[in-house]
Amino acid sequence: MTQKEATRLVVGPFNRVEGDLEVRLDVADGHVRAAFVNAPLFRGIERVLEGRTPMDALVIAPRICGICSVSQSHAAALALAGLMGVEPAANGRVATNLILATENLADHLTHFHLFFMPDFARPDYATYPWHDHVTRRFAAMRGTAARAMLQTRALLLHIMGILAGRWPHTLAIQPGGVSRGVEAQECIRMLTILSAVRAALEDGLFGARLEEIAALTDMEDLERWRAAGPEGDFRLFLRIAHDLELARSGRSYDRFITYGAYPGGLSPHDGQRLWPAGVFAQGRVTALDIATVAEDHAASYMTDRARPNAPFDGSTVPDLHNPAGYSWCKAPRLSGQPCETGALARQLVAGHPLARAWWRAMVAMS
Repeated sequence: MTQKEATRLVVGPFNRVEGDLEVRLDVADGHVRAAFVNAPLFRGIERVLEGRTPMDALVIAPRICGICSVSQSHAAALALAGLMGVEPAANGRVATNLILATENLADHLTHFHLFFMPDFARPDYATYPWHDHVTRRFAAMRGTAARAMLQTRALLLHIMGILAGRWPHTLAIQPGGVSRGVEAQECIRMLTILSAVRAALEDGLFGARLEEIAALTDMEDLERWRAAGPEGDFRLFLRIAHDLELARSGRSYDRFITYGAYPGGLSPHDGQRLWPAGVFAQGRVTALDIATVAEDHAASYMTDRARPNAPFDGSTVPDLHNPAGYSWCKAPRLSGQPCETGALARQLVAGHPLARAWWRAMVAMS
């Protein structure tokens, strides 16, 4: 493709991933002919950890990210527990899961209110009937939703302080559980805080009790909520999604992977993960075989490019002389194929009825 045939666009940085991503598009005849997702930042945490005392991972790994540092702490603690042959105490698992769930909820709120919804306050959408409402609620630096969300997030971080001592980069999560005990009066305090968080979600985000949201099971339920549901940011989003046909955007591979989440559940007597591990593809769930995961360096500024490598056999050695390289990211694959992971993958593998109904609707739409 010559320069006359194509226009090259560089899109980024993306606020939804803290600016550490850009996309290069080659566009011709109104169509994207090639797309290159570039991570312009080299992290190299694997290199930093080499040669150190294993327990240093609890300090260094969370520095991968200041937003989801608990996830990195948890991963490091689980890895160390496996190496040591340590089984975390039941209450330690519960406390760790609650710390992780608290950060997870806070990050979902942050992403929706600060990274996602402000996009729709742009002048590009001024002709839509919801634009003025979105602008009042979500315009950067001026919207009313951000202040309310930050207050709710602060409440959640109080729970983080009780359970983990601090956030981000807590050192409370250890291979054997947590390093901080929780007294009865602190449990009562957390219940009070969670009541306030629940009230904030029901008043502003959903306009309804959480039980009503949990009871949504199919696309007809969502359509009824969009058409005549209680006012709230959730209904506003459904209106935006309908008008802009967002369901037709962003679909990837129809392959979803999750290692599971919250081992031991949220009860000392529950020995399973709250969300199970697995792969969802072609409408069914299969077991996740970690042995089939490999990292491809072909398009990375990395050495070791001859073939994909299992994570334990791979390396993280920079090499700017790769003529095919354009990113500092490796490309993980499952049996040679890319997959989608995250919250949706967890729900699809777990069999959530609304997530499964959404997937069936997307397949029917294609």
